[in-house]
Parts: sequence; structure tokens; C-alpha cells
Amino acid sequence: MLSCLAVAALFAQTADLWMEQGRALKAKGDGAGALAAFQKAVERNPRSAEARDEIGFLLAVQNRRREAIAQFEQAIAIDASYAPAHYHLAIAAWLEKDPDRAIPAGREAARLDPLNAEYRFRLGTMLYEVSRDDDAAAELQAAVKRSPARAEAWNQLGLAEQRRGRADEARAAYRKAVALNPKSLEFRNNLGFLLADTGAAEEGIAQFRTILKQDPEHMAAQVNIAYAYLQKGDYDTAVREFESLAKRYPREAVIRYDLALALKQKDRLDEAKHEFREAMRLNPGMVEAYYTFGITAWQAGDFEETAEAMRQAIRLKPDYAAAHYMLGTALKQKGEMDAAAQALEEAIRLDPGTPGPYNTLAQIRQAQGRKDAAQALFAQAAEVKKKLEAMQAKRLGTMGGPATRDLPRAAR
Repeated sequence: MLSCLAVAALFAQTADLWMEQGRALKAKGDGAGALAAFQKAVERNPRSAEARDEIGFLLAVQNRRREAIAQFEQAIAIDASYAPAHYHLAIAAWLEKDPDRAIPAGREAARLDPLNAEYRFRLGTMLYEVSRDDDAAAELQAAVKRSPARAEAWNQLGLAEQRRGRADEARAAYRKAVALNPKSLEFRNNLGFLLADTGAAEEGIAQFRTILKQDPEHMAAQVNIAYAYLQKGDYDTAVREFESLAKRYPREAVIRYDLALALKQKDRLDEAKHEFREAMRLNPGMVEAYYTFGITAWQAGDFEETAEAMRQAIRLKPDYAAAHYMLGTALKQKGEMDAAAQALEEAIRLDPGTPGPYNTLAQIRQAQGRKDAAQALFAQAAEVKKKLEAMQAKRLGTMGGPATRDLPRAAR
């Protein structure tokens, strides 16, 4: 009779053979056959983390993600140092819309195998999608360092750097992505939009025209050319371009919004307000349309309209400090001092680094006879302004231009 050790060795050898067969079938594209082989391997060796991971991978390919996740977790329980299982768990959990499980798994995979560019790239992309931009940029920088020829990673790094307000770094990343993959219209469009948005409108237009040579119907490039004219201050051309686009794409809210911006710059305020309303009708969730409509109403002297627009913006984005500030300012003009003060206090709480709300609240306190409170607020405003000017002076020459607008990326 065979000893227990001999039996175990025989089973292990058999498991290895099933693993080898599974890999061969997987390489040939026979997913069902490979899955069956890996399951046989697990029957012979239940403590194989690799076999569990392979089973999970093939289940995930079949969209049986919950079963796949169970297999990945078993693999990790068997061998917590097996990086592929952590990585595959991260991807499967992300597809199941479970970032709280996906991101820690992705972090563990990257920790176990820090030189794996794919792990760093996927983790960086996930972090970007949940708006953890600093962490995302760090992972994506590691990814491009380890895989410098991967255009997709450079583009994703550009997105993260752009949202961090690091225009120079974002521009360099986008340029690298375009150089590596000049046929990607997405990468070129991202570069062109950043150029247009940061003071290099003509260069941005050149990028959009290159896109249109490849795809004359590329809507984003058409819209972004018009936006570039808006950014360079050629408002007449911008209005003509956006009016033409609005007729061609009557359901696109961002075109109406941009047209409204151009009209506003021309002091055609009633027409601008009409276009903002159209943008809000087409996309009721476009918070910037409500805010900028409110600013336009303020310019036209309609403080009630301003207040209502700011309330709508705050409803969509409760932490919108600038909208709270403008709401307070409009309510002050309407004589609703207590409500105005409340809005301004919220603006200060959300963004203590902007001097305007302090000054406006100080004026309200002064009008209410609260001189000490007013003086304290005026002093705070002066201190905040001093700090802000020092920060701006320090950053002067390193910023590429104004921040990217908070609009849906699909519109670009």
C-alpha cells in the first residue's frame, strides 16, 4: 500500500497535470474546458491558490462575478501573498460596483507586486473614478514609469493631473499619450481641450481640426473648436459656431450652455438667459448652468431670479460654496438679512479661503448694529485676502490657465 505521503504526492502530481491542461485549454480559447480542468485540479489539491484564482478568472469572463469573487477570496485565504488573486478580486468587485472592496484589493495587489504596471494603472484608474485624485496620480505616475510606452496610462495620468489643477503636468501627459497613439481621437481631444482651456486656443483648435480630418462628424471636436474661440475672446465667432451647432445638435445641453456663455460675454443677457434655460431643460443636473444663469440674472438686476437659481445649484451640489455666497449676496440685496447671513456663514464654512463672503457678511452685521462682529469679519477678510494673494503670487507662472469647467466629460 502507498504511504500517506506517497498518496499526497500522487494527488499533487495529478493536480499539476490538470493545471497544465487548464492553461493549455485557456490559451486555445476553450474557456469551458479550461474551467473544468482547473476544477479538477482543485479537487486534487484544494489548497491551490493559483487554481482557485484561475477558476475565478474564468467565471468572471462568463459574467459569473459573484462566484468569481468567492473563488478569489478563497485563493487569498489560502495564500494572502498571491498578488494575482488580489488583483482579480479588485477588478471583479469594481465591475460589481463595489469600490469599497475593489480599491483595498487593488492596493494589496500593488503592494505585493509594486513593479507590475498593470496593477498600478488599474488602481490609479479606480482611484480617479472615486475622485481621489492625489492617490490616483501617484499610482498612475508609477504605472507610466514602469510601462512608459502605454498611451492609455499617460492619458489617464493627464486626466488625474488636470483635475488636480496641475495643467503643465496634465498637458505633458496628454502630449505623451498622443505621441504614442496619434490615432486616438479621445487622447487628442483631451489634449486639445486642455490647451484651449489654458490659454493655448490656437494650438487646441489645431488638435480639433486634426480630429475632424479623421472623423468629420466628431461632435466633441466641433463643439471644442467653438469653445476655443470663446476662450480666446473671439465671442462673435464663438456665437456663430455655437448657434450653428445648436441647430445641428438641438438636444446637446453643453452647446446651449456654451452659447449662453458667449452671449453673456457680448452683454446679450436676455438671449444668454434663454440659452441657459434651454441647457437646464435639456440637462436638469447641469449645476454650472444654474449657477451661471444666476450670475447673469444678477447682472441684469433680477435678484429674485439669482436667489432661485442659486438655490437650485445648491440643491444639486450642497457643498457649492460659490453658490451659497451668491445666494447670500442676492438675499442681502433683497433685504432678507437673516437668510443672507445664514447663506454667507455656510459659504465661509465650506470655503474659508475666499474673502468675499466675510466682507458681505460684515456689511450685514454692520447694518444690524453689530459693530464688533463686523470689524472682526472685515479683519478676517483682509487676512484671507492677504494669504490668497501670497498663494497666487507663488503660483504665478506655474499655472497653465483657468481650471477646467465642471461639465460632463461626455460633452467633451
